Amino acid sequence: MNHTQLTYTADALDEDTFLRDILYGKLSLSHALVVKLKQQSKIKVNGYTARTNCRIHSGDLVIIDMDFPEENRIIPEPIPLNIVYEDEDFLVVNKPPGMSTHPSKMGGTGTLANAVTYYWQGLGRNTLFRPINRLDRDTSGLVLIGKSQFAHQSIFNKRKGRILERRYIALVEGELAKDCGRVDQPIARPDEERRRRVVHQEGSPAVTHYKVLDRYPGHTLLSLKLETGRTHQIRVHLSFLGHPVCGDLLYGFPSPWIDRQALHADRLCFIHPRSGKEIILEVPLAADIQKAIDQLVKK
Repeated sequence: MNHTQLTYTADALDEDTFLRDILYGKLSLSHALVVKLKQQSKIKVNGYTARTNCRIHSGDLVIIDMDFPEENRIIPEPIPLNIVYEDEDFLVVNKPPGMSTHPSKMGGTGTLANAVTYYWQGLGRNTLFRPINRLDRDTSGLVLIGKSQFAHQSIFNKRKGRILERRYIALVEGELAKDCGRVDQPIARPDEERRRRVVHQEGSPAVTHYKVLDRYPGHTLLSLKLETGRTHQIRVHLSFLGHPVCGDLLYGFPSPWIDRQALHADRLCFIHPRSGKEIILEVPLAADIQKAIDQLVKK
């Protein structure tokens, strides 16, 4: 299989359909990617370069060549990676706490991007680092990375509906009274010079769902799912409820049980754009969060 190609064989329902409708509707390509493909004559039908306004007939073979030259300027570093899943389009890594997803400035090092770049260069790839979900430096767990413009943009293609779901586990301060709930509060950044976000009615819409998994003395273990993906969303919403994430210095206070925010992305589910199959990935709770829980149980 040529992993830089995307193929589609038209069936009877595609008879007399415009090629562009196949590209956008069946292959979920973005407008920006289609423009790029057209400019470089990388769209072919039955072996011949085709225009997007040509008519498609049953049995036609559409081939998209996605082998674009790219220049990754991130510094490669031999940092160990915990790879959970990999195929021709995606890489999923279990990121440890204390590691940023991406350098904050040109030439930055010590991040997941540096580690992945080194890994890819060892395989002879010069692919851009395209994280589909980002985790804060001190949040651990699953990060989904697209290996191409197609893979990255297909996850965000709204024509296909919600095709990416994320679940988080958080140990929070205090004991929540309700067993489950929904936080629907907009989030804003009042000062561009500061990292801190706040709940504000003029902010961007943000919705978080939570469910209590267990209760300990003065603490609660939660499972959380996001409808939106605002920066620091879970941390802001839990602080707004009066139950900040344990150890969160920005939205809460220090904890004797853990030296970073006890937040872990433990589950990732997405519809694969190439196969249409559901990919479900899970990882165990991070060791330091589990240790904090074990200590609370013994109290």
